[in-house]
This record gives sequence, C-alpha cells and structure tokens, in this order.
Amino acid sequence: MWWVPVKAVRQRAAEWAALAATAVGVLLACFAAAGALVADNVLVPVETSAAGAVPAGEGDGFALTGPVTAVLEIAEPTAGDRLWAFAPSLVLAVQVAVVGLLLFRVVRTLRAGEPFTPVNARRLWACAVVVLAGALLAAAARVFGHRAVVDEAGRALPGAPALDAVVDVPVAAVVLGLGLAAAAEFMRRGAVLRDDVEGLV
Repeated sequence: MWWVPVKAVRQRAAEWAALAATAVGVLLACFAAAGALVADNVLVPVETSAAGAVPAGEGDGFALTGPVTAVLEIAEPTAGDRLWAFAPSLVLAVQVAVVGLLLFRVVRTLRAGEPFTPVNARRLWACAVVVLAGALLAAAARVFGHRAVVDEAGRALPGAPALDAVVDVPVAAVVLGLGLAAAAEFMRRGAVLRDDVEGLV
C-alpha cells in the first residue's frame, strides 16, 4: 500500500484550490460581461436633486433637500452603451486570471519549502500592480461610459431634472492592492534575511 505524505496532500490541495478559485472568478466575470452584451436594457446609477425627483416642500419642521440616487434605464442601448457596460467586467476577468495564476505560482514554491524568495516578492508586487491598475482602469471606463449616457439622456429629456453619474471609488480593490504590496515587501525582506542568515552559517 502506498502512503502519500500529509504535507504533499495539503500542498496539492492548496494548489488545486488556487486554480479552482481562479477559474470560478474568471467564469463569473465573463458571465457578467456577457450579460451586459445580451441584456435588453442597460441600467446606470445617477444622482439628481430631491426637488426634481419628487415633490419637495416644507412642513412641520421637515424639508426634502439634497441629491437622491436613481437608476437611468436605457431601453434600447447602442453598441457603444453595451461596450461601456461590458468593459469593467472584462477588465475584472483579466485581473482575476493574471492574479490567480501568479498566486498559484507562489503557492507552488511551497513544495520546496522556500516561499521567501525574490521571485515570489516580484510576483506579489505584480499582483498588487495588476489589482490597482485594473481597478482604476475599470472605474475610469465606468465613469466615462456613465457620463456619456447621462449627457445623452439630458439631451433627449430636456424637461427632466439634472442628472449626474454616480462615481464609485474601488475601495475594496485599493485595499487588496495595498495588502498585496505589503505582502510583497514582507516577502522581499524575508528573502534578504534568509540570505543574510545563510551567509553567516
């Protein structure tokens, strides 16, 4: 009977888990992108004034003021509208694929028991750059696309209240990118410390 070391089983499980997570993330992002291409309409979050959205007034010490959030529906989106809706999901799919494969290669180095290497530090730095750059690119594409749609809607609806596109800051992606950058720096210093210790022995 052949016995497989528990450490090897855990290592293979971690590698397969990394690959599975990457594949699922890419598939979900691709499904979201495909949905934007085939959807009957496109929804764009917008802000408008409370006075223009609903009847405003004052009474009994209450007043309805300030902006409110609404959804602008494009019943017959053009190819350009669909492209702007498609772009962020496509960027996300590329991000997940690149970061997942880089992290998989980091996990594979655990087989040799030497994760603190300059190569792994560079891989984590690359992950951080991909996450941050991709988040900014996706956010920029979303903002430019939404503003173009809002401007077009303003020309098509002259009597409607003033609309403004909602700008969402990718906080989660920024935090994740900074975390990966911190992990990369930790990995780099660990590699330097390991080399110093080996030089003393």
